[in-house]
Amino acid sequence: MLRTPSQTIGPFFHEALRWAGGERVRFSEPGEAITLTGRLIDGAGETLADSLIETWQLSPSGKVPAAGANESHPHGLGRVETDKKGVFRIETLMPGSRDGGAPFIDVTVFARGLLKPLRTRVYLADEARVRADPLLKPLAGSPRISTLVAKREGSVFSWDIRLQGVGETVFFTT
Repeated sequence: MLRTPSQTIGPFFHEALRWAGGERVRFSEPGEAITLTGRLIDGAGETLADSLIETWQLSPSGKVPAAGANESHPHGLGRVETDKKGVFRIETLMPGSRDGGAPFIDVTVFARGLLKPLRTRVYLADEARVRADPLLKPLAGSPRISTLVAKREGSVFSWDIRLQGVGETVFFTT
């Protein structure tokens, strides 16, 4: 079989991937209500308005979330478009941690010009605790770890995703 290269054909995120209520992550257990907000920024420093941010996280007790059979979308999963200013906002509960690691939310970015989605992670703890995360051992001592840490103000965590350039967010391969 002959392989062909990937090509960008969208974005059609607003047509095919949107969910009603995707900005509110659901769980079957209680927890601390938080909001994750930020901007998606390209290599030229411009915000991207026609993109989609998808999140997945552990439940507040640190377990893989379970959903009831009649739920409209899986627990622990969020999906939201960036607005006209490139801003996204997810309402969720503080994720629990495993093995004493820092709490985090996995993030997937779908955007114009990307042939494949980008995967990263936002940590909801101080940078010293984040640096101890086993996944980040290859980055030990790197100032780039700070690109994965959200800044907290009350119940709101702010975190920008930079696709390229100075302050580029660390992305993970799958």
